[in-house]
Amino acid sequence: MRSKLAEILKRLAEKHGIQCNVSLEELLAYLSGPSYEDDRTSLNKILEEELLLLHEVVEICFLKNMSYKINEATIQYAYPDTYRAHLEAMSIELDEAKRIGRISWVEKRCRDLEEYLDDPHLPRNLEPLVHMLINSYCSRTRRATNH
Repeated sequence: MRSKLAEILKRLAEKHGIQCNVSLEELLAYLSGPSYEDDRTSLNKILEEELLLLHEVVEICFLKNMSYKINEATIQYAYPDTYRAHLEAMSIELDEAKRIGRISWVEKRCRDLEEYLDDPHLPRNLEPLVHMLINSYCSRTRRATNH
């Protein structure tokens, strides 16, 4: 079971051009550790939603590519790089959601992006990246709902 899930995680990342191995142990450790945020998504919800799983795998890969060791403490000790990795993963997640026609998912995540601008944990140097994501993925959605 472990090796099968590890292979699924690897294929998920490679499908989006990311060369990285994420072990089940790394995924579970990363998701179970403390965060600088209060709105953690449950492990079950992540495992049940392919887009969230993709997001977490990509986020871990970005951190591994920055030479971070993945464990229960990574989210806190790698901050603010964890926030950058989260935003980079959001871009890939939104690309995949659009590709498979999950427009309601894109709309939901666009609302999340808008809220990030008020997040006291958002490093100021990452505000332009949040704005870029909003402009890239949410502009059409916002215009459609405003007219």
